[in-house]
Amino acid sequence: MTNQDFLNELLGIANLRVTGTEFTGIEQINLIVESIGAAGICPDCHQISIQTHGQSEEQLIRDLGYGERRCYLSYRPRRFRCEKCNKTFVERVAWKRPEVSYTLRYEQYIYQRARKEPVSQIAKEEGLSEEAVQAIFEHKAKKRLRHGGTHKSK
Repeated sequence: MTNQDFLNELLGIANLRVTGTEFTGIEQINLIVESIGAAGICPDCHQISIQTHGQSEEQLIRDLGYGERRCYLSYRPRRFRCEKCNKTFVERVAWKRPEVSYTLRYEQYIYQRARKEPVSQIAKEEGLSEEAVQAIFEHKAKKRLRHGGTHKSK
């Protein structure tokens, strides 16, 4: 198993490949990742597009930590051109919500902690603002209520 294969397996996110790593001091690791899905879906006409049209700006997406290090995914979403309506769009991925800088699994981790621990403590330990922790908690709690509230949310 190569180092890249090991990192891909460790990361465990479908359609995402680790292409490099960067250590930022002793507290942070950045995994440089790229999408490997074959296509995007146009948000306007909902047609599948395989015609890439470059990449968007780099995003640092917070993920679960590794060891004692905070982990970020350095990610540049691909842009696609829709063959049907000729519009360009940024790919949507299953592992994060649009407009946020956290993976879904990191949000779930914060939500589970916030159900049991003070927001201020989580914010301090995770290096987040209290507002960010509260926003994650409220989003997940609302979603849980919409889906019945009695089962474990993902």
